[in-house]
Amino acid sequence: MIEWFENTLRELIQGVLSREYGEEWWWEGVPSDVRKKYGERVQETRLKEERELPELYFIDFYHYAEIIDKNKKIFTPFMKHPKEWIERLHELESIRNSIMHCRGQYLAEERFSRLKESCIELQKLVQKVNKGKR
Repeated sequence: MIEWFENTLRELIQGVLSREYGEEWWWEGVPSDVRKKYGERVQETRLKEERELPELYFIDFYHYAEIIDKNKKIFTPFMKHPKEWIERLHELESIRNSIMHCRGQYLAEERFSRLKESCIELQKLVQKVNKGKR
């Protein structure tokens, strides 16, 4: 579920930024410190297959919130309240890291419910963006 959430969020962010900035979405919509982190990580990867992945696959989870924050104006028509999504992402970061780094064998019902709710809300957001609604 968290993997679906993160991959879907990446696609959503890239899609919204691409609509606004076109081919320059990475340069115009992503903070320079995040782009720098990407550059460091892509240089360090030893797997050839990974070098072919889109930029957003090389940044940290908390960077998604930074990207949305930097671009609140273009996310607002879709999210209504980007600040709430930024807070949600900060909350989900510990859940994501626990699962993706195999540090948690048990996810409390409250955290699981929050993750499930976030997936449902993200799916609604994707549908809204795909329909072009603002």
